Amino acid sequence: MNMHLSRPIPCPCCKQAVHTPPLEIVIDHYKVPALQSRILGAVWKGKGQPVPTERIFDVMYADDPDGGPAPQTMYRAFKVALFHLRQRLKGSGVSIENVGYRRGYRLVLKPNEARV
Repeated sequence: MNMHLSRPIPCPCCKQAVHTPPLEIVIDHYKVPALQSRILGAVWKGKGQPVPTERIFDVMYADDPDGGPAPQTMYRAFKVALFHLRQRLKGSGVSIENVGYRRGYRLVLKPNEARV
C-alpha cells in the first residue's frame, strides 16, 4: 500500500521531503514509542487489509519467552497503547480502524489530512 501525503515528512537522514514515507520514517517523525511501533508495524504489514488482534498480540510480545501476559491483560495493554498511538498520529493521515467484532484492525491512509 503506497501512502502519498500532500504534505511531505522530512527524511531524518538527509532532510529531503518524502511524500511516500516508509514505516520507519513515520515512526521516527511522530516519535512513536516501542510498543506502539510494534502495533503500527503489524497493522502496516496488512496493507489496508484486516489484521487479526491475535497477530498484533504476537508482534507486541515477540520478545517475551512466555508469549506475554494473560489474554485479558494483553488486550487491556493493547487498547491503551492503541489509544495513545491514535492520538499521536491524529491529523497525520495515518490511522488504525477497528474492522469489526473479531475481525481485527486495518491501516487507513488519508493523504489530505497530513500534517508536519
